Amino acid sequence: MSPERITIAAYGDSLVEGWGLNPSDALPAQLEAALIRAGQNVRVLNFGVTGDTAPEGLLRLPEVLAARPQAAILEFGANDCYQGVPVEETEKALSDMVHGLLGAGVAVLIAGWRTREDLFSQYADDPMLAGMLPMAPPLFNADYVKRFNEIHAALAQRHGLPLMAHILDPLGEPLPGQASHFQADGVHPSATGARILAEVLAQTLLPLLP
Repeated sequence: MSPERITIAAYGDSLVEGWGLNPSDALPAQLEAALIRAGQNVRVLNFGVTGDTAPEGLLRLPEVLAARPQAAILEFGANDCYQGVPVEETEKALSDMVHGLLGAGVAVLIAGWRTREDLFSQYADDPMLAGMLPMAPPLFNADYVKRFNEIHAALAQRHGLPLMAHILDPLGEPLPGQASHFQADGVHPSATGARILAEVLAQTLLPLLP
């Protein structure tokens, strides 16, 4: 008898949903393929919504739990930074999501987001990206960056959960020699980048699966 199929929830924002990509090239589909290649009988459900902050993602927790996943990748943070969501609100929403998932018996992998103090200035002079990066919100300053960048690691440590400190770390910096890893905005992975992330996440997820 073949083992029962495992359900994994990919729960996050545009980096999960696959902004700018065909569904078959997005992270959930590529992660499913990577895990199947590793011998797992899995399906990875795409619970990514472009533009979602952590407080907005929390509102979708009942939908995620209704799918009865055995494991979940929890990935929120980038939009919180772009919108200047107070650190306390982001932290509470992520904590509530973790509590909800763990309470339902779901194994959780936290995929964090590490922001930069120059987040709103790196591409400011690039006319090709005009209007793609917003103005820095009032709360965004060096103290905000420091406190925000501690959220995911503290949450993982508190609950004893595996952590990918920054979801994009496996792709390196969006340099000319690595352009194929990213789309034009230098943030969202290309299909190639999503495949690389999927391979890394698959190896991190394997110990969590039944």
